[in-house]
Amino acid sequence: MSEANDWMIFGPNVRGRNCGACKACCTLVPVELADEWKPHNVRCKHLRSSGCGIYAKRPAPCRAWSCRWLMDASTAAIRRPDLAGYAIDPSLDTILADGEPMEVIQIWCDPVRPDAHRDPALRAWLASMAERFGMVAVVRWGAGDGMVLAPPAFSDNGEWFEHRGVMRTEDDMRDRLAEVGARSIQDILTGRES
Repeated sequence: MSEANDWMIFGPNVRGRNCGACKACCTLVPVELADEWKPHNVRCKHLRSSGCGIYAKRPAPCRAWSCRWLMDASTAAIRRPDLAGYAIDPSLDTILADGEPMEVIQIWCDPVRPDAHRDPALRAWLASMAERFGMVAVVRWGAGDGMVLAPPAFSDNGEWFEHRGVMRTEDDMRDRLAEVGARSIQDILTGRES
């Protein structure tokens, strides 16, 4: 299944790929469980040494979600997430760039391996995705800690563009709007809160 721009968000496992000993998504990726919200970079309470303790009854988001490495043949040069130190989310996120919404690729990076995003295989894959879909990436390490990562095709100097800073999700923005009574998300980003 794919979105209108042909970005695949669901699919079967690539032949020969399986999770094996990898449990990266159970820690790196946020998920809404039936009884609570599991933030990114927090070990799921159901994770056991052998894998998911409730695998047969796992929540719908866990059943539906697969990392990009597992279901996208274009990631052939990338190592499995537990070995690479990051998981590529098949779901896009939206950020504001110069006040305009922009779809971005999400990379959930292990904060213990903060430079994992420098993996040459990941960078090559992101460059090919930028060419194909015109998208940049967001690397996330923890709550609010992230970086916009744009391939050389997006920069004037032909180098990778990295801008690390506070990354707010749409839900964070809604909460902040309610908290400060700002008129818009743009007011928060520009510091014009009321």
